[in-house]
Amino acid sequence: MSDPLPRSEPAAAPPEPHLPPIAGESHGLIAVIRRIASAGTPLSEPPVLTWLLNEGRRVHRDAEFFDELCWRLVGDGLPLSRVNVTVRTLHPQILGFAFRWYRQRRVTEVLRVDHGAQLTADYLESPIRPVTEHGATVRFRLEDEMTMAPYPLLATLRRHGATDYYACPLTFFNGRHQSLAWTTDRPGGFAEAEIARMDAIRPAIATVIEARAMRFIAGTLLEIYLGRTAGRRVLEGEIRRAEGERMHAAILACDMRGFTHLSDRLPGEELIGLLDDYFDAVAAPVQGAGGEVLKFVGDGMLAIFAVDGAGDAAAARAALAAAGEALRRIEALSRARLAAGRVAIRIGVGLHLGEIIFGNVGAADRLDFTAIGPAVNLAFRLESLTKRLDRPLLLSREFALAAGQPVVSLGFHPVKGLNEPEEVFGLASA
Repeated sequence: MSDPLPRSEPAAAPPEPHLPPIAGESHGLIAVIRRIASAGTPLSEPPVLTWLLNEGRRVHRDAEFFDELCWRLVGDGLPLSRVNVTVRTLHPQILGFAFRWYRQRRVTEVLRVDHGAQLTADYLESPIRPVTEHGATVRFRLEDEMTMAPYPLLATLRRHGATDYYACPLTFFNGRHQSLAWTTDRPGGFAEAEIARMDAIRPAIATVIEARAMRFIAGTLLEIYLGRTAGRRVLEGEIRRAEGERMHAAILACDMRGFTHLSDRLPGEELIGLLDDYFDAVAAPVQGAGGEVLKFVGDGMLAIFAVDGAGDAAAARAALAAAGEALRRIEALSRARLAAGRVAIRIGVGLHLGEIIFGNVGAADRLDFTAIGPAVNLAFRLESLTKRLDRPLLLSREFALAAGQPVVSLGFHPVKGLNEPEEVFGLASA
């Protein structure tokens, strides 16, 4: 029987993974990431408070919720021309989000605010700064140029017809202040009775926005610490020990060579920086190729590419592309480190295709959502063999068959935990 593994032709380079940019991404620290158009119709029934605490809570998307809330406030008689709410979140790159509603333009924008924005002139010269930092309430009648002078935003609003600006805090249970800013273009500005109505409904708005923000934060943190799929499953209620499912997947196991020696030599801060650079280099290609990083353990990483309707070949090729890109990034990182007088980084990657158990394991009150099984063990055994065989990337026979790339057999090697030696493959071009 002929061997179906293509071994003779030179291997083509694995495709570059597609890394889609965030919609609306810009070079600044504040960027519009979504813009929705609305019908632009004031809504008066049911009353705002009734809607807010019932149907409003169940509007799925935050932008649609905020847009409808603003039109209902207009329908309730408030002469609003622009409303802005800013909510901080917990995310390693994102400081928070802002939602801006414009009556005349009939549009609501969602803005991503990155860390560092709080140090820019846009924030330091913003009228909402005392709101978010101290929970203050501020009001500016926009016919007074001297009052507006320190705040470029207010001058811009006035040029567009605004007459009054009122900003107040939405204080969450943890004591942190978010900001809600109301603007009108009605001659004479807000009436005192209208300011009182805004203040009266503010606690209900804060309660609903806080609940929405907390769900987003919970989902974000679970995704960051557990992974995209695992985080979603935990949030949806898969939290009991021994809950899990069998899944067919391409498995990528990665480890840094000589890490123990480096950890003994490098100061703690430099070691953490090294790990961050290393994990950035190996994790980003996995996520860009559609895989999921499940775990960082010391200097090791476990990632999977679930087999879906596209079959084994698609998952294997995505994993192989991610591994190739990770190795290229590590090589570039090592060159930069050597040029700076620092030690280079070398890694080993093992790729296998097989069945895993994906779910909760651990103690009764301390669980981990991960992948386990002989297939995971084999991927890490292949990674360990990269040191002895002096190859940065090794494939199992099952993975090589599915990926369909030209490979070379590196022979049969004993693998801890297996009774029979395992045939190991490398890329033909390596």
